[in-house]
Amino acid sequence: MHESQTRLQVLSTAIPTEADAAAIAYEFCGTEPARVHRFATGLGHWVYDVLMTNGASFVVRLAKTEQRDDFLGAVHWSNTLRPIGVPLPAMLARGEFRDFPYLILERFAGDDLGNVYGRLTSAQRKRIASEVCRIQGRVGTLPEGPGFGHVRLPAGPYQPSWSAVIDASLARSRSRMEAASAVSLRAADRVTEYAGRFSPYFASIRPTPFLDDTTTKNVIVHEGRLSGIVDVDWLCFGDPLFTVALTRTALLSADQDLEYTDHWCRLLQLSPDQTRVLHFYSALFCVDFLSDFGQRFNREVVEVDSKRLALLEKILDDELSEV
Repeated sequence: MHESQTRLQVLSTAIPTEADAAAIAYEFCGTEPARVHRFATGLGHWVYDVLMTNGASFVVRLAKTEQRDDFLGAVHWSNTLRPIGVPLPAMLARGEFRDFPYLILERFAGDDLGNVYGRLTSAQRKRIASEVCRIQGRVGTLPEGPGFGHVRLPAGPYQPSWSAVIDASLARSRSRMEAASAVSLRAADRVTEYAGRFSPYFASIRPTPFLDDTTTKNVIVHEGRLSGIVDVDWLCFGDPLFTVALTRTALLSADQDLEYTDHWCRLLQLSPDQTRVLHFYSALFCVDFLSDFGQRFNREVVEVDSKRLALLEKILDDELSEV
């Protein structure tokens, strides 16, 4: 048996680890990496920043066996979106060992928008928002979907309407809240009560394709400029304002100002109805964030941050007051 194959079998464990990422890097390059460091952001997969002794760098994304379909989506949307000018990282290799699917990706210079936001100038924030808005516009030139919601691959499954996507989000949050018993269901109840006000608006939405997670994460910024977009495992079909609202809620929950999303909204020239629905979507995502409390995801320790909980509850109150 080849030495590197033995190494991979020895180092693999029940869930992906830094040692696994190092072993994959060794197999890919034929030399030991100088450094392997796990990115702090991201709850779904195990993502590692790898630096080789010759100065080369790349990213190793690992997932558990049952998450294999996530990477099928990543490959498909990379092949679909890069040719139309969406700046996704080049895929350098893909494979599996011990049933762990992995991708080796180009490493963009920089860090997640949320990690550098406080250091950006007003002009830099507006420039990045303009670029992300332009990228979303390019994604929107793809054909409409046969249905709505988040899909890994074009075959679906899809939701029958945009309102069904909203209902599914609330149902998912409620289910997670009930399972974890870490927060009250009252937030989900309140947002559900408001959802009915937007039935005509939801019915008017076309299944427009958009990137759902280009928020304060997955948008990589270097020296005040956009380097690229990462972790596109899905595409969403429906109202592109969804992503603006998610970004807005992420900024508010990080106790940051809204200059970035305010500029994004100005570029989109929102109508009064769209402005109200933006606040509703932000409240919806507050519920989603609240449902994270008590969930383990890929973390070793689960703690309830009472300060963050109070902040999210305040954001929810503020957003619903604008609906």
